Amino acid sequence: MQWNILGHETAIKFLKNHVQFGNTRHAYLITGPEGIGRETLALAFAKTLNCQNPPAPGEFCGICLACRQIDELRYPDLMVLRVGEGSKDLKIDQIREMQQTLALAPYQSPYRIVLVPDFQHATIGASNALLKSLEEPPSKALLILTADAKESLLETISSRCEVLRLRPSSIETLEQYLVDEKGLNSARAKRLAHLAGGRVGTALTFDQSQDLLDAYDEVLNDLGDLLNSRLRERLQYVERLQKAKSSPREQAVFLISTWLTFWRDVMIRHENAEIPLVNIEHEIHISETAHLIPSRQIEQLLKDHEKALVDLDANLNPRLVIENLLLRLPLLMVA
Repeated sequence: MQWNILGHETAIKFLKNHVQFGNTRHAYLITGPEGIGRETLALAFAKTLNCQNPPAPGEFCGICLACRQIDELRYPDLMVLRVGEGSKDLKIDQIREMQQTLALAPYQSPYRIVLVPDFQHATIGASNALLKSLEEPPSKALLILTADAKESLLETISSRCEVLRLRPSSIETLEQYLVDEKGLNSARAKRLAHLAGGRVGTALTFDQSQDLLDAYDEVLNDLGDLLNSRLRERLQYVERLQKAKSSPREQAVFLISTWLTFWRDVMIRHENAEIPLVNIEHEIHISETAHLIPSRQIEQLLKDHEKALVDLDANLNPRLVIENLLLRLPLLMVA
């Protein structure tokens, strides 16, 4: 079976060659933005290494017991190490526990594989602990890390891994894939391709969760109302947010991240840049706003939203972060 992954042909060919010619490394680092398919590629690689009936060198059947167990994340020789529930960091104790597993001989396959998604969330202690496995890798062990960027990791980590950088597909390529492979109508495919910025995983997440897509639109509509509202109405909006059932921090991250895509679109339209908009469903509002705000103010709004996300990551109070951001929004009185 073909790997059946949109884009990333260079990375797939690279990994296939490692399997075909017996050049498998002890550690790989797959980088790229969230939703681009880092974990999907890593699991396809694991299936290639462990498939019981490979149709060709560097391929996997997708139906044997090993392939099915890897898809279900219950293969005996595969461990997936994630950030613990309720935490935002990968801890040193988790790495030490993983190292004990990695040192064991495989049960039934050539390699014992450990996949660590989003390693950019590892603490300094966890990163330093991992160095031991990279400097003195156990035999029959293979480690796959994923991260948003090579630069997010310690140089001592990334330099000891084979690095594969994944990039988004073009909007047009993803749009066609969603029509041909996923059966979406052209209008929905176009919208999701723009919204995902060429990241197939993000597009499929929105397609599979209409509630998430509706929440995204609601947040952008709220922003439009807030730009036409004075301080009192803006603070009342924050009060309403406090009554939501979701975690205040998760809600704030979603809200501010969504608003940030709007202001990036406003900058693109203001500068007439040849870059696709993310929020094509809100193009009229974006264009109106772009005509009303000078470039310098748009740049400051982008910085304010980026700083707000940094503040949330530093555990500042979500309500205060949102209130501070709302104080900085312009009053436009857009019709």
